[in-house]
Amino acid sequence: MEIVPFTDAHLDAAAEMLAARHARHREAEPLLPADVDFRAQVEQEWSVDGASGFISPHCYLFGRPDAHGWFTVGIGGHAVDGDAEHARDLYAAAAGAWVEAGHSKHMAFVPASDRELIDAWFRLSFGASAVLAMRETAPEEPFEAGVTIRPGTPDDFGAAARLELALLESMQPSPSFSGMTLRTPNETEAEWRADDFSSFELFVAERDSAIVGHVLLYRRPADLRVPRDAIDLGQVSVFPEARGTGVGRALTAHAIRWAHDHGHPTMTTDWRMTNLWASRFWPKRGFRTTFLRLYRSIP
Repeated sequence: MEIVPFTDAHLDAAAEMLAARHARHREAEPLLPADVDFRAQVEQEWSVDGASGFISPHCYLFGRPDAHGWFTVGIGGHAVDGDAEHARDLYAAAAGAWVEAGHSKHMAFVPASDRELIDAWFRLSFGASAVLAMRETAPEEPFEAGVTIRPGTPDDFGAAARLELALLESMQPSPSFSGMTLRTPNETEAEWRADDFSSFELFVAERDSAIVGHVLLYRRPADLRVPRDAIDLGQVSVFPEARGTGVGRALTAHAIRWAHDHGHPTMTTDWRMTNLWASRFWPKRGFRTTFLRLYRSIP
């Protein structure tokens, strides 16, 4: 098998392989977008400064550094036409240079429906660290949790900031060990107030006139996994004292119903595998895994 460094000259060949992979993926999950510009997807990921990889007649694979210090093989960063074992050969060719350049944390997004390809990555010492998922929206029945749910306003950003921190704090202990650096409540609130909120929808749940939880929806830009009319369930958080009382289910049902009523037939979300609450909660709410985020740290 001839393996050569990936260059701009290979964008069209990679786009063809990615299109074939996506067609197989859509057979397993028809909600995935049908109107994808595959060349643009590959070019966008490849154009990141520092990207590098390899291509063969039946596979391509490249990664690029990201803001978190990982070297990431993105959603459009590789595809295999044929034997999934080819991915291991191309990773072997590419990863040496990544590590030599100081990139020891590697990540790859792999279609969840391709079990042979996932197995190939597992045999490269990668493990599954996160899930990307989607489901249809629907006129969900309200879930009774003794709360009132209303649209959020800038007056709620202080509570929203504390809820975001409560969510991040919940992922610090075992078994998640997220390692995320937590900002102060004031810093987090300032970030909320600085953001352009035109792409977001915030809903807060109140009990006895006090905010106990929120859900944040995001109009995520369309790509290989996000249909153009989808909306992303970006954040659901409940204060610790109200957890286990149905607030999360009430907020989720409200968000799914709101999305359906406002012309968003598809909802996407993601969660960490090691977040035990999330990994059990979201599949029960009808979300189906579309991609696995795989991770390896060297050594």
